[in-house]
Amino acid sequence: MKKNINDYSLYVFDLDGTLYDQPKLRLIMASRLIGYYICHPFAIRDLFILMHFRSVKDSWKDGSGEDKIIEKTAADLKTTTERTARVVRKWIYDNPLSALEKTRDEKLIGLIGRLRENGKKVVILSDYPTADKLKALSVEVDGQYGPDDERIDALKPSPKGLEVIMEDTGFSPSDILMIGDRPEKDGECAKAAGVDHLILERNVRKRNLNEEI
Repeated sequence: MKKNINDYSLYVFDLDGTLYDQPKLRLIMASRLIGYYICHPFAIRDLFILMHFRSVKDSWKDGSGEDKIIEKTAADLKTTTERTARVVRKWIYDNPLSALEKTRDEKLIGLIGRLRENGKKVVILSDYPTADKLKALSVEVDGQYGPDDERIDALKPSPKGLEVIMEDTGFSPSDILMIGDRPEKDGECAKAAGVDHLILERNVRKRNLNEEI
């Protein structure tokens, strides 16, 4: 950051791994997955779909949306896009929602509330759909942006999301602080857009959010 954290006008938060304790969520989901596939051993290949989807998405750089990632995952594993999409929807998008409340970063979510009370604008920029997760986390913001927005249709570290946010809000790069947990994604996205950034520890318990923040 080039100035005090309170001196920005617009705060752009990443969601996954930033607003909640991702290692804790993954432990919960691992327990659910193990329990489900012990009872459904013939569907065990779904686990490979999930792992490969995450791997492909984390390394995805061609700028296109998630449909292409699902197609790539299905082709690599010689399965159908329909099955891949169904497994991804169930275990990455729908099932985790009921566990999110238990993994909230209370301090960071409290910061969002204080920023908005002080007249600051807060928006979310994520590589995953945001609406259901924000509802599950009980977080209110001034805007939500993700790859399902046709104007973006790109994943971080592409700066496209931040560029769309600036176009919508009228704020310049010097007015904005990007807050996330991954330097290779959130940090590089901010740098490419000329925006300041703050990268938090991925372990929520190690984060140092002092009172002045």
